[in-house]
Amino acid sequence: MKVYIFHHFKNIFSRLITFSAIFTLIISLLAPLTVSVPANAAPSEDTLRGIWLSYVDFEPAGLYNKSESDFILAADKVFATLEHYGYNNVFFHVRPFDDAIYPNSSFKWCTYLAPKPLKYDALAYLIEAAHKHNIEFHAWINPYRITIDKIYNPAKKSTTTHIVNGVKEIIENYNVDGIHFDDYFYPSIQKGKQFYKVSVETRKKNVNEMINKVFTTIKDYDANIAFGVSPSGNTEYAKSIGCDLETWINEEDYIDYIIPQLYWSDNYRLGGKKVKYFTKTLKEWTKLNNNKLPIYIGLALYKAGTVRPEDPGWRNNSNNMGIQAKLADKYLCDGYVMFSYQYLFTNEGKAENGSFIKYISGLSLKTKQIKLKKNKRYNISKKVSVNKKYKSAFKFSSSDKTVATVSASGIIHAKKKGRARITVQALGGSKVHCMVWVI
Repeated sequence: MKVYIFHHFKNIFSRLITFSAIFTLIISLLAPLTVSVPANAAPSEDTLRGIWLSYVDFEPAGLYNKSESDFILAADKVFATLEHYGYNNVFFHVRPFDDAIYPNSSFKWCTYLAPKPLKYDALAYLIEAAHKHNIEFHAWINPYRITIDKIYNPAKKSTTTHIVNGVKEIIENYNVDGIHFDDYFYPSIQKGKQFYKVSVETRKKNVNEMINKVFTTIKDYDANIAFGVSPSGNTEYAKSIGCDLETWINEEDYIDYIIPQLYWSDNYRLGGKKVKYFTKTLKEWTKLNNNKLPIYIGLALYKAGTVRPEDPGWRNNSNNMGIQAKLADKYLCDGYVMFSYQYLFTNEGKAENGSFIKYISGLSLKTKQIKLKKNKRYNISKKVSVNKKYKSAFKFSSSDKTVATVSASGIIHAKKKGRARITVQALGGSKVHCMVWVI
């Protein structure tokens, strides 16, 4: 979503206007443009509802090693599915390991998409399919990572040049809506012994130079292309591997948005006690965000139904995603992003995604049962609440049409004595039910 455009214009104003009073006046006039959804409100049409599609999702998504015609069909199916579920942004892995899923690149071929380079441009088809289904496409890159265990040295200027050139290669050749980095910067001490002696401050300095260079490169080419980062949700860990969060969030010329990965439930165990860890870290991040930078919350769909002794909330509850999206709105965040695509289709993931979809659609039914005399009619659509954006997705059905039928517009017609369950289906298959008794 284009929330980041405002921040770009604000940056320009701050450089060009020297009179603080005029600047303050302009910002105060424009400020309403950045106001997020009010507390406890349903998400607005502008709320970012995103999902990460990782290199490990390529095969489950049906994209791996396809002929050109099959790939086009598979790409369309992926984005049609996301549109069906109400997602409007995708963060797609285009360079997982110093490689590329597109042809004519200075990087080696990404074998996670096919064993050998494809004879067609997969990225071009993906972007076209995303835009066809009203979904913004963010090219997701791991900037430093060469392999799982090896990275480029962030201290070297050649590393930053290599990363910047890779970004240029994408934005100059493809109609992407954004460039996206995730949480891999310096490795942890346990995983990167060669960087053990590099201080946290030096790490931040080196990463900052790269982030700033990427930002200015993108904006010099096209100010409408977003650039953002998704760091670890643990702020202390994120800082330890080189993420200068305070600088990125509160100073100009670094990022357009941030997506902290808040991969905990509110039924977490810490020191033998139950802790609302998701809410705790959510508050921490929103407090950190003094500049009111667009902040989208990373949600752990991949943990749905998993057994985790330290975090039993994932096993004991299938409504985490709906609850967490609602909390993100309550704390005035600008959206939410799921990790990741393949977990939309596990049994546990379906349940969690269902709770999320029900929340964003605003679907509810004010009555749970109705009594009607034979041959009487009732308009159940008047009892249904939904986000106006998704009203067109309504479908009505009856479990027993001999007892009661329901029209496409929600008119129930009582036929004979008995009972029938009327189902109202909305966005992404979310449902509510009402029992009709014909007397």
